[in-house]
Amino acid sequence: MEADIFEYHKVEDPVDVETFQGEKRKLIQPTSLKDPKLEKLKEALVDWINRTLKPEHIVVQSLEEDLYDGLILHHLLCRLASMDLSVEEIALSNTAQIRKLEVILEELDKRLGLQDSSPIKWSVKLIHNKDLLATIHLLVAMAKAFQPELNLPPNVTVEVVVVEVS
Repeated sequence: MEADIFEYHKVEDPVDVETFQGEKRKLIQPTSLKDPKLEKLKEALVDWINRTLKPEHIVVQSLEEDLYDGLILHHLLCRLASMDLSVEEIALSNTAQIRKLEVILEELDKRLGLQDSSPIKWSVKLIHNKDLLATIHLLVAMAKAFQPELNLPPNVTVEVVVVEVS
């Protein structure tokens, strides 16, 4: 038997740089990710979501991985705002997830009192792309609006790097 039959050769797809041209992204510095204050904040947000959604048997383990598709945000908004939002429960395709997030974030922005002139630190694209910084900003804004008594760690700062493709 030939040995190369078992070797795996991954062929990288060429990256189309033009699709990223002019795009700016904020990335959290790796050292900031290990900051104890940030870890406490993430833990407090996960605990808050899990306590809030416990009656629905929903458990969040990772802010980035569990919130990007809109399911958790949908349940959280409906429970906190005592409302019903007519969007599909489970969105399987990327298009359906983005559509669901658009509806949820539009309603959330209204309830949080954010208008077009306000600087909003999250967007459908950022949340759907599992951007931790945007997800944390959104959850902290939700917590402050709906449960101001929630004890979140004060003065959490995160170093970010802004990357622009040119």
